[in-house]
Amino acid sequence: MGSAKGDKMKRRYRGTGVLLSLCAVFFLTACAGEGAGEKQEETLQEVFQVTRQDEVTEPQELQEIHLDDWKEESVFLTEAGDFWISGSLEEGQIVVDADEDELVHLYLAGANISSGRGPAIVVEEASKVIVTLVSGTENVLSDSPDYTGYEERQACLYSVSDLTINGDGSLRVFGYHEDGIRSKDRVKLLGGSIEVQAKGDGIRGSDGILVRETALAIQSEQNGLRTANQGAGGKGVVEIRGGTISLIAGRNGIYAASDLYMRDCVCSVNAVEEKARTEGTAYIAEGCLNQ
Repeated sequence: MGSAKGDKMKRRYRGTGVLLSLCAVFFLTACAGEGAGEKQEETLQEVFQVTRQDEVTEPQELQEIHLDDWKEESVFLTEAGDFWISGSLEEGQIVVDADEDELVHLYLAGANISSGRGPAIVVEEASKVIVTLVSGTENVLSDSPDYTGYEERQACLYSVSDLTINGDGSLRVFGYHEDGIRSKDRVKLLGGSIEVQAKGDGIRGSDGILVRETALAIQSEQNGLRTANQGAGGKGVVEIRGGTISLIAGRNGIYAASDLYMRDCVCSVNAVEEKARTEGTAYIAEGCLNQ
């Protein structure tokens, strides 16, 4: 990961096809029937469980990282913990490489990270990563067009494990190479104000995407929100439960490899192909998606 000089400078930071058409849309508030509505509600609850861990926004045993004072090229986090990250890091990145059963919680408190190569934040290993946008702070992540050595990590914020973003702060993500935010598992957006601009997909959760009570704006050259995998346990589902969403996409606004659920939200979509495309069934509450 980098030149010999860069490697020498690094140190590890250790701490305690079915297109969506009108006939395929079942309205949760009309014509589906009471029984069908209840069944859909059960399905929603089964697909995405929001755990207490997902909702934690207060650090426990805090470890502070002031990027302005950081001398090395990259910040390596190799153990579980709560990391409070502030300041600017130019031509560098944050790398999470904990054990596969460890939870890493990043608190972005006015962080500005601009990568010289590859993602701005990359999760190589962890059981789960939670990113909290600290209230009252603005955070910016931008990657590099050069992804040499990161050919399989193509997103400004990339995670091999489940990724949750919560909090009341703001996050701006610039994916100059490919995707903006991407996880090989699931992405949960549980709050905050998030803006994404991406050459590829805006947000890609390969196994699923949940958006709940989030102000989300995406401009992407491919899909706005995208899932890729299908399978048991709700793989490939996109679920939007509350929030205000704006999607501008060069392909599909929403692409779900399985089912799509939308309720209690306001979603404005402008897309070259389909506003919403699903390989399963779309359940969209009336008034959620602009026609």
